Amino acid sequence: MKISNIYIGKEELFIKEDISFPTSYRKKEFLEDIFVSNLGFREDNQSDKKYHGGKEQALCVFCKEEYDFLNSTYKLDLKDCSFGENITLLDIKDEDICIGDVFKCGEARLEVSLPRVPCHKISDITGVENLKEILEKECITGFYLRILKEGFINKTFDFKLVERKNPKYTIKFVNDCLFNPKENQENIQDLLKCEQLASNFKDLLKGKLC
Repeated sequence: MKISNIYIGKEELFIKEDISFPTSYRKKEFLEDIFVSNLGFREDNQSDKKYHGGKEQALCVFCKEEYDFLNSTYKLDLKDCSFGENITLLDIKDEDICIGDVFKCGEARLEVSLPRVPCHKISDITGVENLKEILEKECITGFYLRILKEGFINKTFDFKLVERKNPKYTIKFVNDCLFNPKENQENIQDLLKCEQLASNFKDLLKGKLC
């Protein structure tokens, strides 16, 4: 896999009509070597640390093909980094990525830890009113990485899959369990046994059991 772009963000105050909140969502392209620690890019910031950042959510990734799908299917005009991700990947989709996948990129080793859970800020910042609902309907969210080995990466480096532990648990599959729980009770029970799935996401799934 290839990296389309790497992005970092600094905190700013987002203001729109009667809405305002601090956010590091709107990120800028980073073209140089960048160090990945176990908490993510040193140059990046997460404003809402209750729901973003930490070792289980060190880096956020979104796939370029999903941008293309959403823009084409829903007649949108989503710009680069519309989802506030740190890395945009080429030639891959959420359905091709599995929980526990380990990637090598430059000096770093990265493991898929959980899907991203979209919130209302996606719609606030992009101006697409029902974007959160679209992502949940399509089970397209992007995903987070934990850092197994720190090191420098660059957008010119390959994103190489070196280990796949849970081929059944694609990001799209796991999202379907979260957003359509009534049809996925047995699948949720199985997912809760997955060692590589982040504990905060397991807590969400537990709340979906009948």
